[in-house]
Amino acid sequence: MAGAQNDGLSLAERRKRLAAQRAQQGSGSGSAAVSSAAATPEVPVDLLVLNPRNARRSLEGVEGLAETYEGTGLLQPCLVVPIATFKAAFPEHAADLPDVGYVVIGGNRRLAAARKAELKTLPVHVNAKLVTREQILVAAATENIAREELKPFEELETIEDLKATLGTYDAVARKLGKSPGWVSQRRRLANLEPEVREALESRVPGMTIELARSLGKIKDREKQLKAWEAERQLAEDRDSEADGTKKETPKEKSKVPAQKKADTASPSLDDAAKARREACRDAVGAGAGDLARLCLIAAQAPAAPGEAVALAGEWLTEAATGSSALNLSTLAGDEGTERQHQAAIALALAHCELHMSRTSGSDATHAGAYVDWLETHTDYRNTDVELAPTA
Repeated sequence: MAGAQNDGLSLAERRKRLAAQRAQQGSGSGSAAVSSAAATPEVPVDLLVLNPRNARRSLEGVEGLAETYEGTGLLQPCLVVPIATFKAAFPEHAADLPDVGYVVIGGNRRLAAARKAELKTLPVHVNAKLVTREQILVAAATENIAREELKPFEELETIEDLKATLGTYDAVARKLGKSPGWVSQRRRLANLEPEVREALESRVPGMTIELARSLGKIKDREKQLKAWEAERQLAEDRDSEADGTKKETPKEKSKVPAQKKADTASPSLDDAAKARREACRDAVGAGAGDLARLCLIAAQAPAAPGEAVALAGEWLTEAATGSSALNLSTLAGDEGTERQHQAAIALALAHCELHMSRTSGSDATHAGAYVDWLETHTDYRNTDVELAPTA
């Protein structure tokens, strides 16, 4: 055992040698190309093909993955089925596929990156249980949806593809382990008018996936377009307010509570407050951090709700998330989870910051906990507030 570990080769060199041995063992055709001796078998990249039924229309982030693979190789195996199995399940694609090899069901982006990194072999998991059209479609959909890799309309296309095979949307929900409401929410995108669909795909300011799903409830074309224009105008007005260039034009009442411009650039703010608020912007933009601890701190920081919403809305706008993430009507169900997490961070920080500014840090226990959170999750460093002792 010791001799095997100390053969004079580096870990990377041993990995390359092992890969070459596996490739040589698997130089045959079809399923025989898999090295059965390996716990996670590898096959030559040339024997792997992208899934022609993959819902993802574009494989993003391939360059970054390729750079990673050049240094470490691919650690997570791709889920594959033999080409013969795939052809039997999808005869309409038979002419487009080679005679031998494997179709990648989960890991198409990994395969594309591996090719760019010029890897010779890849670890795979050959799932012998995936043999029917339904099983392969469900496996591919589950892989993509669980990883949140699909764009909204790709997700919709996946649902429709499964419905064509399974017969009903309820069956689709059961197969994906989702609720009927989850499927219904995503199906609303099919009702979007071309102009609204384009706004969502182009990420026009003011458009969010939650808003698009709400607009999808409106079946009348003119009413849907009018509703979208009203929301787009509101977003434009909020951005103008944040920039200090508010237009003197009448506007409809927003679903989001009226927000006056937060006084983040006021000369009354000292350098310490400006530094804290810059750290808050960074934390909101990152959308990460110990939210539970932050909420406990914020709950003990009295602040006027309107001011806190205004300040949080400004940070969310600057983070390109949009203050609509604070809209209470979007909190039902499972819509907007990531945006709402980011909004919760922004609102909690706003409560803490407003309390800190009003008390000038005299509430030492609260100030200490707030500053400690900022120092833990951002680049902020404080020298003025004495941290309260912690247990």
